[in-house]
Formats: sequence, C-alpha cells, structure tokens
Amino acid sequence: MTQNHSSHGRRAACLVIAAVVSVLLASCAGAVSGGELDLARLKLTAEQERELERMHEAAIKSGETDISLYAGHHDEYTAIYKDFEKRFPGLTISPETYAGAELQTALESERTSGRRVADVISNPNADRYAQQGFAQPYRVVTFTMPEWANGRISKDQLAAPDHTYYSPWSLMFCTSYNTKRMTEAELPKSWDALAGPEWSGKLTFMDPSVPGGTMTVLTVLLNAGVVDHRWLEAVGKNTKIVAQDQLALQSVSSGEFPFQPLSATTSIVHAQRDGAPVSAHFFPENNVIATEKWMLAAGAPSSDAAKVLLNYLHTVDAQRMALESGNFPTNQDKSLSSPHGWPSLAQANFVPLPAQALLRKKMDEFGPIFKRVTAG
Repeated sequence: MTQNHSSHGRRAACLVIAAVVSVLLASCAGAVSGGELDLARLKLTAEQERELERMHEAAIKSGETDISLYAGHHDEYTAIYKDFEKRFPGLTISPETYAGAELQTALESERTSGRRVADVISNPNADRYAQQGFAQPYRVVTFTMPEWANGRISKDQLAAPDHTYYSPWSLMFCTSYNTKRMTEAELPKSWDALAGPEWSGKLTFMDPSVPGGTMTVLTVLLNAGVVDHRWLEAVGKNTKIVAQDQLALQSVSSGEFPFQPLSATTSIVHAQRDGAPVSAHFFPENNVIATEKWMLAAGAPSSDAAKVLLNYLHTVDAQRMALESGNFPTNQDKSLSSPHGWPSLAQANFVPLPAQALLRKKMDEFGPIFKRVTAG
C-alpha cells in the first residue's frame, strides 16, 4: 500500500508519472494476470467471483492498477488496504486525506481541468457528491440490502437507488469514559441523565455547530424526540465544548474530563490501542449510527481496480477487519463476532436512521440552537 496522507503532493506526483506507470504496469500485466486469485476465504457466490476476477484481469491489462482513494481518515482501514493488495496481486491503494471543503475543491478542480485523479471516494455525505456528478453508477455485486434494516435504517443510507454509493459498514456513536476516573457503577443509564447538575464540569464534546459527528448525533436524537432543546441547553452548560472530536477524546484519555458523550467507537478503539485508559459505554437504548458510504469516482482512471475494491469491502475478510477497528458491518457474516464484545449492527439498539435528505434539512433547522449551545 502506498502510504501518503499528504494529498496535494500525491495528486501532483500522480499527474506527472501516470504515463510512465501505465507503461511499466502494462509490460508485466501478462505475468500478473496469469495466476488464479485465491477467493475461497471471501465466501463469494460464483457470480461474485466471476465479477472480481473479470475486473482484476481488466485492471491488470489496462495498466491502471493504483487506486487513489479519497477519505477523511484512513487509520482504521489500513489493515483492509493491506489485505486487499495481498488478495489481489498487482493492485495497490494510495490513500489521500480529503474531507469537507477540501474534498469539494479537489473534485471540482479535477473536473474543471479534466485531469482526474480520484478513483474511490469514502464519505458519510456521499449523496451530496453524487448529486453533483462526482460519482458514477456501479452495481456492487457483493452487497445485499439486509432485511433486518427495514424500518430501522432508510435504504438510501445503505445504497443509492442509482448505484452511485454503497455502505459496507456503519460508525456507532455511544459514549466514552476514563476508566481511572469512573467506575461502571457511576456511568449514566440514559441521555437524560447527562442534563443533571451532578455532571457539571465533567463532560466534553465537539462543537455541534460545525459539520461532523456531534452535529449528526444530536440531529438524530432531536429529530427522533429522544431529547429536546432544553436538554441540549442543560447538557451544554455541563460541557466544555472543543473544536474537534479528537480533542475531546484526548481530554478524556488524559483524565482532564471523565466522560465524553457522542463518541465514535472507532476513535475509542484507536485510543485504547495507544494505551489510553478509556472504554466505550453503550446506553440500553437510543445509541446513534452513521453509515460510511463508498463510491466510484466519476472519470476514475483506475475504474476496474476500483470496482474490485468496492466489492471487496463487503466480503467476510473486510468485515472481520472492520469489526476489529470498531465499525459495524452492514451484512455481518454469521461466522463473525465483535472482538470488543459488542453486538452486531442488526442486534444493536440504536435510533432509527432517517433518509439523508431529511437529516440535512433537520441540521439546518436545529442550527440556531447548536450555535446557542456553543456560545454558552
């Protein structure tokens, strides 16, 4: 895997050496494509195996084998990238860190110049980019719409009707606490409890007026009627609000604050691996999820290789590594279980996730109160 999180440098280098790379890869295409792929562990159907084999061979023959992957973060996907490259010889992944305004600018620049670089884009707001024409339709054959999701997750959160994006897993938002400052017996039993005066000065979370996980979670909770404006204002008074989610978790990890509502499970796992004394705490009900959506970029130079990756993300091997990083696979294989002792997404208790269009409308509606809470 090409490790390069400096996105601007990689884009420039990619444009300069693209022709040379294509020639070199094309010269060895026959040797690489001659061997059979080992797909047995992925538990694919015959149709799915044929699609991956066909796309892999097409990628090798084209010489366009390096996948430029745009996402807001990559740390939790490193194992998946490495296994993909091992599973599909000749294909590589170059991770680029783009999110928000920077992602928008990069995609607009590539479209205007005609110099396409992005092959795959991962973003929870994929529908917004798809509507602007930054994604192209592709039916991922390894995805199946889960029956258990009916009435719990809007279908457009899992797959676009026009096949421009799919969600291989979801991010769970629960709470986190410093295990040296709190015991399990002291943990709150519901969101309601956090509005009490006993939590004054003990909480920290990210600015909810800025697009991100905190805004999403609070929007879902308010829209569902789990909490109301008075609750949010009371919790805001108990909380030190910081600019980024990472800063809130760092404050909990250091012991400055004992508790962080609205924590992403992947961030908690990452902190634990770094030795931080933090742990996840799920409420008995009304936890919140956000689907992670992946799409084939419009005009992707390495489109065949990208299609192999997009299918691979839904296989049992990718699911296993997603579970290890703290994500929740959409169609978790029955042979798998969370190494953290957490339930599968199908078994988890979370607030029903509405359509993205409704969430975006509600974010605008709740914007003024988010700003009031941030202002104190």
